Amino acid sequence: MRYYVLHTLGCKANLFDSQLIEAELQKKGWTPFRNGLRNSLNEVQVDICLVNSCTVTDEADRQTRKIAARLHRAHPSAMIVVTGCAAEIDPERLAESKGISYLIGNRDKPRLVEMILKKWEERTAAPAQDSQELLDASLKGYTEMASRHPLDREWPGVSVEAPPFDPGSTKTRAFMKIQEGCNSFCTYCVIPYGRGPARSLDADRVLANIRTMEANGFQEIIITGTNIGDYGSDFPEDGQDRSLESLLERILRETRRARIRIGSLDPTEITPRLLKLLRSEERLCPHFHVSLQSASEPVLKLMKRRYGLAEVRTALEAIASLAAPVGGAFVGMDVITGFPGETAERFEAGLAALKDLPWSRLHIFPYSERAGTPATRLPGVVPQQERVERARRLSELSLNRLEAHGKAVLEQCRQEQIPLSKILVESRCRPPANRKSDEQIWASGYSNNYLRTYFPVGGISSRNQLVSVIPEELQVDRAAGEVKFIGKLVEDNTFRYY
Repeated sequence: MRYYVLHTLGCKANLFDSQLIEAELQKKGWTPFRNGLRNSLNEVQVDICLVNSCTVTDEADRQTRKIAARLHRAHPSAMIVVTGCAAEIDPERLAESKGISYLIGNRDKPRLVEMILKKWEERTAAPAQDSQELLDASLKGYTEMASRHPLDREWPGVSVEAPPFDPGSTKTRAFMKIQEGCNSFCTYCVIPYGRGPARSLDADRVLANIRTMEANGFQEIIITGTNIGDYGSDFPEDGQDRSLESLLERILRETRRARIRIGSLDPTEITPRLLKLLRSEERLCPHFHVSLQSASEPVLKLMKRRYGLAEVRTALEAIASLAAPVGGAFVGMDVITGFPGETAERFEAGLAALKDLPWSRLHIFPYSERAGTPATRLPGVVPQQERVERARRLSELSLNRLEAHGKAVLEQCRQEQIPLSKILVESRCRPPANRKSDEQIWASGYSNNYLRTYFPVGGISSRNQLVSVIPEELQVDRAAGEVKFIGKLVEDNTFRYY
């Protein structure tokens, strides 16, 4: 039996790619070794280790090199392969890392399995060829291309096939990658160089894949990509409507069961047409992941974002006006703090703006330099300690907002005697800390508007079912910045709050 290890870093698009890679390896007779970073007992001999890398920050690059080194220590005889954005953008830097045998960038990712198996066979036939010889060979063609603008390079289309269904899988949600690449070129971001310009998957193929996912039992499909707001921008201008909204309308009209959750969008991509669709379609989840990045107008300009605070306010207030389920539409927003040029005054002004805007939680990132981006040449560098302090203050604001939102949901359920509904049961879990003496089996899941809920399921198997839960309490995890509802399943259609 031949074993491989695959370790994935970064975004949902990378997770989608990794599912395709694994499926192809297994189709060719390879077996996954899931304890890949540790092999202290030498349970198996692993022949190939892959790292699907991220390079969004210098820290992400360090993580890629660290994981590759750990895999080399755990499996010293294996061929260590790094693919993904780090291999595409900075192959020479990766080549300095000990143990890496082979580099395959995103442009060659569709042929990755074919390429690594060919190299593995060559290595097996000629054991004298060491890792450095393989690495030197794989570097040819990448170092030269990595220095060129992404629009000057040839890029493959989006992966056509959906990952095949694993009958033994416990997953309840599937990712549908509808596009690849980005046309924005924000000053802090290197991803257009790693993923290329925006390329969209034909709507007919998207629909065929979603139908397959539904047939395989998935109850939720997450629409993802590098920048899904760019969907359709690369299609020919032939008078046909090929926008993201048009695609979503077709998905909801021509598929039957799974609920649809939309990935990250810029504020200006939350259009009246999209909101109208949310009002009329129950299958479209009232949950937004907004790529805000800053609430300071001058900082947004330094980042080369394509909107200002007026557009942000318009989008968030429009979302807040939706007639959504208990708790309303959930809005999570990405915020980078400590960006060059974010003075103390600009930070305070942004903080004040955030306090005045309607949202549910923040995903906060202290600015981390990425070599080669224009942002590293901007003046007004914020000291690292100040970045951490600003992130702490934003985290406190986020948790307070999230806790207040949770308390309001709990009170609404009590006052109106209604449960939290459409919770997709994902997995069994440990009982909450104050219920450890409870001998029942517990499970957790998310509602369509992204409310995390825990509840006992007794002896029934309810995974991958949509259930309603009577919320009884709200628990706040201040260390993790999370809240969760604790409750019990509604046993019939007649709900009473006790």
